[in-house]
Amino acid sequence: MFFLEDLPDFRTMKGFAKRFPEMEIDTTAACLRLLRVASHLIRNLENHFTGHGLSQARFLVLVVLERTSEKQLMPVEIARQLGISKKNTARVLSFMEEDKLVRRTCHETDGRASVVTITSKGADLLTAALPGYYRVLNRAMKPLDAKAKKLLIGLLDRVDPDDAERRMKTSRSAFS
Repeated sequence: MFFLEDLPDFRTMKGFAKRFPEMEIDTTAACLRLLRVASHLIRNLENHFTGHGLSQARFLVLVVLERTSEKQLMPVEIARQLGISKKNTARVLSFMEEDKLVRRTCHETDGRASVVTITSKGADLLTAALPGYYRVLNRAMKPLDAKAKKLLIGLLDRVDPDDAERRMKTSRSAFS
C-alpha cells in the first residue's frame, strides 16, 4: 500500500530531480497519483471485505474458484492466478478450509496433488460480498464517463508491462 496522502508539489520534485538525475518529474507525479488512487481503492475494498469476514486474498480465491466451470482448481493454479506464492496460497486455503469456505480433496489421477472446491458456504459468502464490491468500484469510477473509462483502460494497458506481455501471448496464440 501507498500511504503518502500529501504528494510533493512541483517545486519539491524539481529539487529532487536536481539531486537525482534519474527522476523524471512528470513520470514521478503520474506514478505517485496512480499509487495514491490505487491505495484508496484497496483500502475501501478491504473495509468492504472485512464487513463480510473476508480478506482480499480470501475474496479472490472465492472469485477464481467461482468463475471456473467446475468450481475447483489445484492450489498451484490458484497461486498462479492470484500472483502469490504457493506457501501463502496454502496458508490462505488452510484458513478458508477451517471456515468451511473451500474443501480440499485428493486429485483423482495424481495422489500427491489436491483439488480445491468452493463450498456452498463459500459461494453464498461471495454472492453476499459481490454487490458491495461492485458498488465500491462504481463509486471509484463515478467521475468518469464511458469514453474516459475506455481511455483510462487503454492508458493503464500501456503502462502495465505484465499485462502487455499477457496480451502479446494471447494475440500470438490466437494466430497459432
